[in-house]
Amino acid sequence: MTPEERDPKVHHQTARGARLALARKEISQEGYRAVLAGELSLDRAKKLGREVGPGTRTRRGGSRAATERPPEGRECLCSCGGTTKGGRFLPGHDARLRSELVAQIKKGDVLLRSKGISDQQREFAVRHRLIGKEALPTESGEENQR
Repeated sequence: MTPEERDPKVHHQTARGARLALARKEISQEGYRAVLAGELSLDRAKKLGREVGPGTRTRRGGSRAATERPPEGRECLCSCGGTTKGGRFLPGHDARLRSELVAQIKKGDVLLRSKGISDQQREFAVRHRLIGKEALPTESGEENQR
């Protein structure tokens, strides 16, 4: 028994799951030891797989963990000022934007040309068939004419 197996730094169910994953060849020995030491989550070890451990070098020369970037947050498309975890909207804010766009259209701004509406929001409106493609600006910066 390794020292990690004798005194795991993780919950006993996590240690059991790691043993089963190792037996099913879902994780590497190195990943198994890292999970028991509490250095790596079992889910992360499974994502790394059997061939690659937590310290395995990639083609770039760094370890895989060092070369992977966490998903970058970006501003919510509805203009609420919130930051997403990588998607375009916070939960429920796509419906919020859609209702705001519908309200603008009902007010008479059929092409959504008010200053508060961005090009990305106009593209959203076209994708959801609230307005036609003619409302989108062309590459030269002018509106499409039919």
